[in-house]
Amino acid sequence: MIELNHRVEPDPDVVITELEGKEAVLLNLSTKMYYTLNETGLRIWQMLSSGRTFGEISETLSGEFDVIGELTAEKLVKVVDE
Repeated sequence: MIELNHRVEPDPDVVITELEGKEAVLLNLSTKMYYTLNETGLRIWQMLSSGRTFGEISETLSGEFDVIGELTAEKLVKVVDE
């Protein structure tokens, strides 16, 4: 199980090509499989590459992509405490 204090780093066999800073293509040289990343996926990849923990990534994404805050403000969702 991955926890918030864990770090994950890109495999050395994976290369990335950014496309205009909004998308990217990952290529695993070992498996010859490629994957596309949208803007959010690219941002997450950049943070993984910088050595941040999952908790740090989550905190940064919450600030950069305040989707839940916007949905709450528009009364489309409500926060439920457990």
